[in-house]
Amino acid sequence: MFRAWANPPHVRLLGPTIWSVAAVTGIYVGCATYEVYQDAKKAAAWSSRRAPKETISTFDELERFKERLTTDVILTRIYRPPSELPEFSSPEALTMGVMGLSLGVHLASKASAKFAYHFAHAPALPSNYTLLTSIFGHSGFIHLGINMYAMTQLMVPAAISPTLGHSNAHLGAFYLSAGILSSLANHATAVWPARHSAYMPALGASGALFALLGIIGVTYPTIQLGILLVPGSLPIGEALACIALFDAIGIFVRYPFIHLGHAAHLSGLALGVAGIAGYGYRVCYVAPSIVTNWYEAHRFIELERNFPVD
Repeated sequence: MFRAWANPPHVRLLGPTIWSVAAVTGIYVGCATYEVYQDAKKAAAWSSRRAPKETISTFDELERFKERLTTDVILTRIYRPPSELPEFSSPEALTMGVMGLSLGVHLASKASAKFAYHFAHAPALPSNYTLLTSIFGHSGFIHLGINMYAMTQLMVPAAISPTLGHSNAHLGAFYLSAGILSSLANHATAVWPARHSAYMPALGASGALFALLGIIGVTYPTIQLGILLVPGSLPIGEALACIALFDAIGIFVRYPFIHLGHAAHLSGLALGVAGIAGYGYRVCYVAPSIVTNWYEAHRFIELERNFPVD
């Protein structure tokens, strides 16, 4: 069991929680706005080649245009020969970018301990931003290699799932948000029951990756999943149940010779399985009137400029 502290360190909980909620909200709204802006540019280029009556002037029309565009891209990748396809799809490019950033942070952290300080989160320390930046830090090349392999296996299948809606921006928003919230869950265990971990730095993308694994488990329930260092494979539902049980026990009981962020893993998995990605898409990604109103006002002004009404 965990060792008791005579004078346990003070661990803040309210401040990191408020910061996490604000950061997740900002990430989702920011990514939504960026995606709408990019879609609007594509729609404007499409509309410029057609008559004014075919212009896209509302947010709903933009969403339908995006669905049609996504379908065209998928069919292009299916029916065109490999020589005519782009090297990476949008989710693949994002995956490579995250892998490159993680590798760069790790190499820089090995070169400078002061730099590494900004990419690990210790609950007893006053920094909140490390709940986010610690997603890109790793304890060693083995840790980094395992997570980078997981990125190649999980990010693209999760991105093309109905939950994330083939949206590169939504994949990025969910990945970062799940990383923050799983880091916060790991932080909370330093209040109880793992007070010994208050000064123990936590880092890595495992929480975010487990969230993507949860999405895949719900979306593709018939696939088999192999567990690292365990021979054979299991139906993904059974594998996720075993992982969840292992991490739930690990929160309260220290496994010998194993040091993992069990709370981050379990909370990340729960985020994906519970469908929080789809809920976040509906509430934070499409609904904000600021995004819809910005687009429709922008299109109205543009239409008035290009096609004035006498």
